[in-house]
Order: sequence, then structure tokens, then C-alpha cells
Amino acid sequence: MDFLYKLDVLKNNLRGRGFFKTLTEKIIPYLFKPIDNLIQKNRSLIEIKYGFFSKFKKNIFPHLSNFKIRKLYQSDLSKKVREFWYSNNLGNFILGEEVVSRKEIFLYGGPNSSFNCQICQKSEWLSRVKQKKMFISHLCDSSKECEILCNRQGNDAWTQFHQNFDFALDCQNSLPAPKCLYVTNANVDTEYFFSPGCGHWTLLFRRRLAYVCQIEAVAEVKNVDWKNYDFMLIVLNTGKNYKFSKPPIPVIAYAQDFSLQDKGFQWTLDWLEPDVLLTPYPTQWKENFKFSSETKIAFYPIFDSLFFSRPNLGEKKLDLLVVGAIANPVYAPRRELNKQISELVSRYKIEFSNRVGALDSLWQGPVYSEEDRNKEPVRYLNKWSEYLGSAKYVTFGRIGSPHHQFLLGKYYEILGSGAIPIFPEVPDSKILGIKPFEHYIPLSEIEGNNEKLTYFFDHYQDFKYIAQNAVNWYKDNSDRMIFKDFEKIIRETTGYKYPERLI
Repeated sequence: MDFLYKLDVLKNNLRGRGFFKTLTEKIIPYLFKPIDNLIQKNRSLIEIKYGFFSKFKKNIFPHLSNFKIRKLYQSDLSKKVREFWYSNNLGNFILGEEVVSRKEIFLYGGPNSSFNCQICQKSEWLSRVKQKKMFISHLCDSSKECEILCNRQGNDAWTQFHQNFDFALDCQNSLPAPKCLYVTNANVDTEYFFSPGCGHWTLLFRRRLAYVCQIEAVAEVKNVDWKNYDFMLIVLNTGKNYKFSKPPIPVIAYAQDFSLQDKGFQWTLDWLEPDVLLTPYPTQWKENFKFSSETKIAFYPIFDSLFFSRPNLGEKKLDLLVVGAIANPVYAPRRELNKQISELVSRYKIEFSNRVGALDSLWQGPVYSEEDRNKEPVRYLNKWSEYLGSAKYVTFGRIGSPHHQFLLGKYYEILGSGAIPIFPEVPDSKILGIKPFEHYIPLSEIEGNNEKLTYFFDHYQDFKYIAQNAVNWYKDNSDRMIFKDFEKIIRETTGYKYPERLI
């Protein structure tokens, strides 16, 4: 099972990334993983690799430094949209005879910087924000691709893929919005951040940043003129951050899942001493790591906004949908749950989906057609919620380590789908305000107990109120938690220097 799953993942990597990227970004790191694991377990080795050698390379080989601010083409239209958005100008953006609202920019982004042709950029952007074909007939090197994109607007299978928030790039002192230096710490991370793929975490992250601040992104910190920025943002979820001097401006770190065997996390926290740690599971970070007394740990949920949620409370094709990856040994409890539920497939309509809702970051490069994906058992990411809602119940199993019971995307996606969630209870659910048998059914009710699971199947009408409560909770909380709460943290960190964003 594990081998076939990994073979399938490799096949999709080759198809989406190509041979060279798959070799350098997936296969080679996998082969060297035992050595990397050894380093991550020893704090002294971490200091040598990410501290000493990082400093040595900068001093001896300065020409190899990755401190290059990512620049994208900014047309006159892009600059005008930036000024309109970040200046908080009242009213709408006027482009000839077309009116673009602030909400449309918030939902669909700004002009696509990959188009150098002004006619293509205008056509594609207006088609995206109006969700209909608005292609202006002309001939140029990009007009054919532009026309394809314009034709596909209004098709909800493509909506998310074509959002674009590159208008956030470039920090200008003249605009009344916070200026952020985003440190990716690796060239591959920088490319991933700017890829046109539809990885939901990256897209939502870019959209959230565009909502709050202007950004510039670098892969490595060296000779930064810190007075050009209001705060620095860095991601700690790999535990492999290269060491640099603590900046003289506020530092905001984002932290996702962790392994207690990986000493790189505590090592990074010790030298960086972030002013704010953003995480979707603050309880686990507080319990397992030591922080400076000045560090504020703030709840930072990961889930798609209302725009991506398509709740389905009525039409049910499945009794149960089982989701979640199972290839890694840490997912052993999930495999056991799958095995248990498999005993019921002859009596109920049950489907297993042990992969993500779309090809995520692999889904990039040229524009695909619907036909290209017919043979793949995946759903377009912005249709994922609709797929989840096609089942009466949706469940996923636990992760093996008690330190890895986290509030990842599946919790939020299922809550907003219209299905009745059955998932593991985690400490941070209290922060969210979701309650058992009000918004979800605890996994402990059915784990190892098919008799209880069949009871839920046979009494669906008695429990469907839970799905409605979950959707109501999601609608009331999702966008506020993602955007306004994030903005409050940034405004507090930057001393309320800038006004709130207007939508």
C-alpha cells in the first residue's frame, strides 16, 4: 500500500514538475534524508550546518548570497491598482468604462504580472474580476494564452487557479500600508511562493499578506537595509532556518507542525527570539518549546476562506468519505481506521480519498483543459469543499504521535463543507469554540466500533443538525479569523502606524 502510494506521488511529481525538478527537489532530498535526520537530532550539528557554514559562505563567497529581492513586471495598470488598494481610497477603481470594486480585488487579486502586453493584462484582469470573457482581440506573443484564460473565467472549476496577488510585491514608503520583508530561506521556497500553482496554503498566505501589507521576498538575509521595512516574517515549519543577526525591527515567525526530535526549532527560537509566533496550534507549541518572555503566541488558523467553501447540505451521494494521507508510518492509526471502515463497504456507500484535493503545487505551468484531468482521481481545489459535502459524514484518523494532533486544514474544510465531521479532538478546538455533538462527532465514538458507526449511518436525520451548525460556525468565523484577526496582529506589532484595510 505504501509503495503504491509513493509510486503514485512520484508519477504525479514527474508529470507536474518535470524530471529535473522532481530529481533535485524530491528524489535527491529523499535519498539524503537519513543524513539530514541525523543532523536535525543534534543541536551542535545544526549550529555547524545552519550557523557556521551559513556565515562562512556569506563571508568567503559573497557572490553566492541569495539576497535578491524578487521583482516582477509592474505595468502602469499594476501600479495604479497598488496605489488604489494600499492608499485605502474610497469608492471603486475605474478602468475606462469598467468599474472594479475593492471586494473584487480582495477576491480575485490584481493584474497578472506575467503579461507584458498591456492589452493582455487588462483583458485577463477584467475577465477575472468580472468572471466572464472580456478578451480584447489583438495579436501579440501572449494573446493566445490570454484568450484561453479569459474564456475560462466564470467556470468555477478554474476560479481559484487564476487568482493573482502579485500586486502586493514592492514596498513603497509613499503608500500607507505596512512594509514586510518575507524570508523564505531557500530558493525553492521563493519559487514555490510565486508559482502560479493552486497550492491552497500558498495562495491563501499570499492573499492574506496582500490584504494587510506590501511585501518583498528574499531567500537569505544579508546586508538588509531594515529601515525600509516595518516587520520581518519568517516561516519556521522546517526547523532548518539559516542563522542571521536578529533584526532591529519586529520579527513575526510562523510555525506549523513539528517533530520534537528536530532540535532545529528550539535552536531557531533561541537566536531569533520572535516578537510574535503565529501558529494554528498554540497549545502544543507552548507545551513543547521554550520562548522568550517577550514572545507573544498568537492563534493563526489555516483554512480556506468563504470564497472557496461550497457547502452542500442536501444532495448526498455517499454515506461516508474517508480522507487523509496514509503513506507515512506516523499515519498508522489512519490505516487501521481505513481497514476497520472497509468492513462496511458492502453495506454502505463509502469512498476513500487518501490524497489531497488537487495536485497542489504541482498544478502549475501551462493552462490545462478539463480533459487533461479526467483520468486523475483529484478534484479542482476550489471544488474540494463541494466534494466533501457530497457525503453525509466525513472522517479522518489520528496521527501516531500525541505531539502531532494538530488543527490542519482538514478540520476547517470539513466544517465548511456541509458534511457531518467525525474527527479527532485536539486541545486547540476550545480556542475555535467548536464543541462535540454540536459542531462535530469525536472520532473516539467510532474508532474500533463499527456498530456505533452504523448507528450514525442509520440515524443520519437525527444528526444532520451538526452539519448545519458546522457550516454556520464556518460562515461566521472563517474570513474574520483569516484576515481581520491577522490584520489586528500586524497593526499591533507595527504600533498602529497604518489604517485598517477597507473592503
